[in-house]
Amino acid sequence: MPRRVRETPAAMLSEASVGAGEVVFGTRAGLAKWVGTHRSQITRAANGQELGGEEGWRLSGLAAVVTALLALYEPEAVAGWLQGNNPHLGDRRPLDVLARGDVAAVMAAVQAARTGAYA
Repeated sequence: MPRRVRETPAAMLSEASVGAGEVVFGTRAGLAKWVGTHRSQITRAANGQELGGEEGWRLSGLAAVVTALLALYEPEAVAGWLQGNNPHLGDRRPLDVLARGDVAAVMAAVQAARTGAYA
């Protein structure tokens, strides 16, 4: 059994972020590829170790967006929303926009979906 990092709020958020990523990618390997790190880093994050740098920003941004989307859609639909072209993002895929670090633009698209706004 893996040794767990002390349960701090940051550790719990790290674990939850990996869970959110698994909703989208289905596997930690797929999540690691998108985040831009080795899957062992994702395993460490799942065990409560914070993932820093740009990779950590991508993972936490993805978690925030997935959390917001889960309030609107079933888990199976969240991956499709993130992988599809979105008119509120200039017909770019939300995952591509997130990968560049623009969490705010993707959250604005989530808000548009929530309110039924048309692009």
